[in-house]
Amino acid sequence: MDLINIKNLTMDYGQGIILNDINLDVAKGETVFLIGGSGCGKSTLLRCINRLITPTAGEIYINGENILKPDADIDKIRRSMAMVFQSFNLFSHLNVIENLILAPMKVLNKSKEEAIEDARQILKRVGMSGRENSMPEWLSGGQKQRIAIARALAMHPDVILFDEPTSALDPTMVGEVKAVISDLCNEGQTSVIVTHDMNFARNTATKVVFLAEKGIYEQGEPIEFFDKPKKVLTKKFLYNSRMLERSFESDTIDILALASELRKFISRFQNDSNHDKLISTICDEFLYPIFNAGEKAPVSMDMRLICSETSRSHYLMFGFPDLDIDPLSDTFIDELNLKILEHQSSLIMSKKRDDVGYDVCIQM
Repeated sequence: MDLINIKNLTMDYGQGIILNDINLDVAKGETVFLIGGSGCGKSTLLRCINRLITPTAGEIYINGENILKPDADIDKIRRSMAMVFQSFNLFSHLNVIENLILAPMKVLNKSKEEAIEDARQILKRVGMSGRENSMPEWLSGGQKQRIAIARALAMHPDVILFDEPTSALDPTMVGEVKAVISDLCNEGQTSVIVTHDMNFARNTATKVVFLAEKGIYEQGEPIEFFDKPKKVLTKKFLYNSRMLERSFESDTIDILALASELRKFISRFQNDSNHDKLISTICDEFLYPIFNAGEKAPVSMDMRLICSETSRSHYLMFGFPDLDIDPLSDTFIDELNLKILEHQSSLIMSKKRDDVGYDVCIQM
């Protein structure tokens, strides 16, 4: 049975159409992932489903009721839906248990005792037992997001909408939140999830929906979608989603921030503490000496990270268009190689820039 039916939905903010003629069904118990490039309308579609915004045209049915009708009881309809935001949106002046019981008491008319008992069971479900009296400011990002999920569950919704639930998290915290969401989906919780994490979608979705060209461009079961995409833009998007490219000037590079960005990107495809150590080695032993070489510092650096979805072979490449090759001497590279080999990885050095413009390639 379909829990959500979207028919011919169009969204125009007045500066151009964002979504055009969207048709999508979500069955009870399904986990639907919405993916696509930035600005393609993923979060807009999610906000249309729970009427945070009203589409320009079309119909949205929740449990068979058109929520866009003028006389629709939107407050009643929203009781069957919950939303988890990327920025947590916890009430900062309330502790954990107070965050969880507020809506059940006010909206569902539960007694305080009943709401608290239910909240304790839900906290156990998301691995947050014992944190009932903690204030949000005392919690890590991953813990805050698990509390946000618990707060959504406290309303016992038919469907939970997740808007990039891991994008604001440190790489070390992403796994714990993904594990909670995956468990809920495996238990049959109907979910619609917006994400940039292709590995998360591959491993958790029952259906993947790719938005492009202002509509649903391609959709399908995850194995078929990721391994045998049918359309050109889908193939291009999936390739680009595995690649991180950056260019830096020597006076603007923040090596610590770069290390964090690399860890977060790789965590989309594989959680491996060995990669964290390797990235630290590359930044400390390779990049830092180059960018702190005084007058020898390069003017610019190009970087490309390509991650594999299905294997451990990730490639991190660096190009230094303006760098005298001396800082990358054989001795320097040999010493770096020894450090990198400690992490069971290898470095390939080319003193003659290859066709793609990179001097150093590190296989991770």
